[in-house]
Amino acid sequence: MKRILICFALACSVVAARADFIIKQKMESAMRNGDTTTQIKGDKVRVDMATGPMGEMSTIMDLSTGDTITLMHKSKMAMKLSGAQMKQMMDAMKKQMGATADNAEPPKPQATGKTEKLGDYNTEIYTWSNTNGMTSTMTMWVTKDFPNFKNIKEQLAKVKKSAVGGMSKGMEPDDSALPGMVVKTQAEVLGQKITTTLVSVKEETLDASLFDVPKDYSYQDMPQPGVTPETKKNSRK
Repeated sequence: MKRILICFALACSVVAARADFIIKQKMESAMRNGDTTTQIKGDKVRVDMATGPMGEMSTIMDLSTGDTITLMHKSKMAMKLSGAQMKQMMDAMKKQMGATADNAEPPKPQATGKTEKLGDYNTEIYTWSNTNGMTSTMTMWVTKDFPNFKNIKEQLAKVKKSAVGGMSKGMEPDDSALPGMVVKTQAEVLGQKITTTLVSVKEETLDASLFDVPKDYSYQDMPQPGVTPETKKNSRK
């Protein structure tokens, strides 16, 4: 379950862009509490997550191929999954949780008619529910006050067309039609509550080396659902 929730957290953190962006979010859940920083340069994304069950970790993704590398900083390990392996893992989770099929139209967010002031933002509250996926409910606070939100939303929408974005289809709401920027979400995922708050979005030139694996890190196979050392050994015969 921890791996599923971490995958969901990453999916919620990822955005696609052609410019360089730094997105900071605060995440609160039973598993982990802390800041998440997403750095984007072209089709490369790096997500740095605060201390959690496996310590501080970063995930580097190639949006064009779906290839993913997870960096475990405490042990200086790098675990790589190809786009095909990641899709297989996500499809297995969808099947296990009964998530909406890739070609099905997921439910749309619904306006509640309620408003709330969050910091400097006037927000409208939307809800989303799904009866056959890992995310059962989600509440979203949407604002038109966020600076440059229309341009940012255009960049966010590109993830839906990427290899990475397609993997999470049916597991979360499509917020492209919402009239503003989502600055807070509260989701129930496999019975666990996850609150994510958007802290800031900055356009800033990033060094390409941020998306490289450090030279002193060693590679290790990424554990996959249903794969044990014995089944892996048998598959090689």
